[in-house]
Amino acid sequence: MNIGKHSDETIRIKNLEDIVKRKDREIKDIKCECAEQFKKIRDLCFSNTYNERFNKLKKIYEISDSNFSALLNDLIISDNSKTNKIIELPTRQSK
Repeated sequence: MNIGKHSDETIRIKNLEDIVKRKDREIKDIKCECAEQFKKIRDLCFSNTYNERFNKLKKIYEISDSNFSALLNDLIISDNSKTNKIIELPTRQSK
């Protein structure tokens, strides 16, 4: 009977569980931050300053652009290539 083998496996499992908990916290934090930013955009869309439409659109662009850039910078780095994975988002085609 090799007790050390089971101890090593238990330690490895606990380490993996800790990693999963940290990643879950990171995901929750990112979701909360996104929700806050979407709320800012929603509030801008429903504000009653119709005569400042250009300013509202500019602010919405600034919020979305800075958050999109931050998300791109925080993407998971590939273990093989050590480079950021860039996700191409679909663009809306105007008619």
